[in-house]
Amino acid sequence: MTRASRAAVLAVLGVTVVCLLAVAAVLGVPGARPAGAAEVVTTGATGSTVPTATSTATSTATSTATPTATTDPTGPTSAPTTTGPTTDPTGEPTTEPTSEPTSEPTDGPVAVDDAVLRWGLSNESNNAAHEPGSFNFFSAGKVLPGLGALLRQDQWRASAGDVSVEKWDGSAWRTTVWNGWRTTSEGTPITNPGAGTFSNHQVVVRGGTGTVDRATGTARITWEGTFTVLYYSGRSFFYVTDPRLDVAADGTGTLTGSISGYASSRDDPTQRTEVPAREVVLADLPSVDLDDPSGFTATPAYRGVRVTGTSQRTDVPDAGSFPQSYVTMMEELGTGPFWYSSGASTDPFKVALPLTVAYDASVPAPVPTPAPVPSAVPTVPENTALAPPARSSSGTGGSSTPVRATPRATAPAALGVPVAEAAVAAQPLPASQDLVAVSAESGGDAPSGPDDALWWLGGGLLLAAAALLSIPQDRLLLRRSGGAPTAPAGADPLV
Repeated sequence: MTRASRAAVLAVLGVTVVCLLAVAAVLGVPGARPAGAAEVVTTGATGSTVPTATSTATSTATSTATPTATTDPTGPTSAPTTTGPTTDPTGEPTTEPTSEPTSEPTDGPVAVDDAVLRWGLSNESNNAAHEPGSFNFFSAGKVLPGLGALLRQDQWRASAGDVSVEKWDGSAWRTTVWNGWRTTSEGTPITNPGAGTFSNHQVVVRGGTGTVDRATGTARITWEGTFTVLYYSGRSFFYVTDPRLDVAADGTGTLTGSISGYASSRDDPTQRTEVPAREVVLADLPSVDLDDPSGFTATPAYRGVRVTGTSQRTDVPDAGSFPQSYVTMMEELGTGPFWYSSGASTDPFKVALPLTVAYDASVPAPVPTPAPVPSAVPTVPENTALAPPARSSSGTGGSSTPVRATPRATAPAALGVPVAEAAVAAQPLPASQDLVAVSAESGGDAPSGPDDALWWLGGGLLLAAAALLSIPQDRLLLRRSGGAPTAPAGADPLV
């Protein structure tokens, strides 16, 4: 066997040994431990390591040590400590039972005497009015603007008795100030009734009395007090007095109240006719949960509610209404279309806002923050999607001219309000060729898979094999004398 053959055999044996060692390492074959070597154990308390093996002499000494017990392990421990029954049973109970219950039971009706009602009615009631320079807002108590005039500062009140008006300042509800309805919670001026920016006020009525029975799911709470709802800064207004909450066992509730005011006409604001007070339903509550002992928040019914005797539109987004008796009263007062969908661009702002009832003013129920701003200009539901792009013969994209549905004009404001609302034109949609995806056939990058990884691995192994074969085998052998490399017979000397 030539030296080259022996070298090849040695190389194969070396590779085999290396492979076996690698396999042993992967499979976790434990190595041999020298005889007598100490095994290291980690203690649980301190995490330190101590050798467990000890010398033979020490082990023997430990095993032959005398036991620490001083008594005979084979005999009984001691005589019984008792010889019979201890005493006769006690004749009387140790204490008398309490004559009165320690606290009022919580599974029956619970009286409340300082309940708090919070409600902002609607975003439209916190909006700029369609008449430039006028607004929709609240006042505590009964206020009476002059005929055809805007409410003056000396006539408006932030609080009256148990009624107050509060504004969300971005972190909490605080008693508002005059002209607080001109700005948003961030202080931005409100100038356009269709912009979807609101002053975020609530009417707050305290001192409610009644009972709440969480076991049966029923409640009745009444409040005393009056607040005024003003539209167009007082050209149209009405009063709400003594609201009352009733919750039935099926979880539905109603908020009623007495409404009065003056019938007025925006065409002739100097005309005013008093309308006697009448009890109406302010809000229908489809779902009231009394489980929370501090109170509840409920959203009044609006969307999908239909009323009669009005010009209500039911084929528009956010179609709905306040309760029938409420709207009937508003029609008589001259502000009806502000409380149901009429086809105006501000219809989304008429939706009833959630209301909150806290059973105790000292432990208020969670108060919702103002709702997200809805779209300023609603659109009638219709298919406005682009038509499917036509495929060209080259397969590189669709038609450059997408087909759009014809936009519908926005309905004008209701009640002949002097406002110039222009329909907002739809923004152009991107042409279809801007949305064409790149495919692998047209030069794009296709995702890689397992086949690509195997291809690269095979190529790398071939390159490594070529590199090893390119090394002359004779350079791997050493001369026996001096260790200098030798060349085969007839070959050129190695340099």
